Amino acid sequence: MSKLTVKKLLIYIAFAFYLSACAEGGGGSGSDSDSGFSVSPRGDGTALVSWMPPTENTDGSPLTDLAGFKVYYGTSPGNYSNTETIGPGLSSYLVESLPVSSWYFVMTAFNTSGIESVYSTEANVAIN
Repeated sequence: MSKLTVKKLLIYIAFAFYLSACAEGGGGSGSDSDSGFSVSPRGDGTALVSWMPPTENTDGSPLTDLAGFKVYYGTSPGNYSNTETIGPGLSSYLVESLPVSSWYFVMTAFNTSGIESVYSTEANVAIN
């Protein structure tokens, strides 16, 4: 692996830890004010997933190759049967058509080389 590839991988791992720093599951919604990662019910089978996108690398240089995010979700902890791929210019996504259940969410960031970060901490939300 080249030094540049290793550096990019470390940047995305750092972002995943940033997302997962304090995100927590809860009965109604999961959120964390420090990392900006949150999931909240919006009614009619929808959940709003929000996050704070990174703007710079861990060394302080501008982040220039962020390709997007992936939101993984499912109805049991650690089992994510659904995936949504989201472009880099967004910081929230409305997941629709969710049946009544508890839903569990994680997200990742990925770069233009296809390197994907580790999962964020899991958050859950109840859809009534």
